[in-house]
Amino acid sequence: MSSPVTEPSDILSAESQPAAAKPERPAPARVSSKLIENVGVQLEAFLGAAPMTVADLTGLATGAVVTLDAQLNTPVELRLNGVAVARGELVAVGEKFGVRLTEIAQWPD
Repeated sequence: MSSPVTEPSDILSAESQPAAAKPERPAPARVSSKLIENVGVQLEAFLGAAPMTVADLTGLATGAVVTLDAQLNTPVELRLNGVAVARGELVAVGEKFGVRLTEIAQWPD
């Protein structure tokens, strides 16, 4: 017995079938800041950078001074996940450092 011959017109590919109408999704709702306002974050204060070679780095010893590329009066940059969110002046707060804010980044709406 031979198998029935299929004509090319009998084979429908997925591309030739009409596409089903996709239901429209509603626009996603904005997340309320109330949901995340108690999530802890870590701000980092960036004073400057010190470009050097690996040889310079391995040659460092206790007592060495690493010169940063920032001037003494350059604002300290506060970063959140590597993104600058504020700038300010380095100040003493008791026995610790602090930053007096002089500029705060605009948060997106």
